[in-house]
Parts: sequence; C-alpha cells; structure tokens
Amino acid sequence: GYSKNQKAAKDFLRWFHSEKIYDQWFTTQQGFSVGPTKMWENHKLWKDDPVMAPFRTAAESGRFAGYAGPANRKAAEVISKYILIDMYAKAVQGTAPEDAVKWAHAELVKIYA
Repeated sequence: GYSKNQKAAKDFLRWFHSEKIYDQWFTTQQGFSVGPTKMWENHKLWKDDPVMAPFRTAAESGRFAGYAGPANRKAAEVISKYILIDMYAKAVQGTAPEDAVKWAHAELVKIYA
C-alpha cells in the first residue's frame, strides 16, 4: 500500500464521504464541484443559483483529462498549459481556425512525442 496508516486513511475517507460531512463541503462549493453519485444531483443548492443549474448533471457527460486516452501526466500537462483553450482563443482573436489547430497540434506533439 501507499501508506503505513491505511486504516486511518480509510476511516477518514468514510467520515468525509458520510452524507452529513460531505453535504457541508458540497454546499460550500456552490455548484463548482460535481457530486460523486446521482444523489447529489437532487441537492438543494442547484435551486439556489440558476446559473449553476447546467452543472447539476455534469458527471453524466464529463470526461477526465486525456479522454479517450489515459488520464496521465501528459494529459495533465496539456490542461495546465491551456493548449486547447489557447487554440480556441487564437481562432476567436483572428487566427485562421486551420492555423490555430496546427499550432495546437504542434504543442501536443511536443508533449506526447
């Protein structure tokens, strides 16, 4: 295992994910966190701010970084460097879409090569 304190770690996870405790944390996120189970799609906070309502079911269509490939260090690097976001920004700011895609492709090749 990864820890000499596996029992304590498991106990903490059980405690944190108990409905009473997790509800407090989930509420403080104000919709900026996706619930780990469908039960959280019915939480009252989704009615508090209509702007956040579309995120209520984000877990159904959300994907990990790197999807459909593995969620690994390379995928995390792509996210942390904002490559896909910058590709769209370049196109919106006047770069020809084809050139924006070529730029992003070159950046991805540097990471995944």
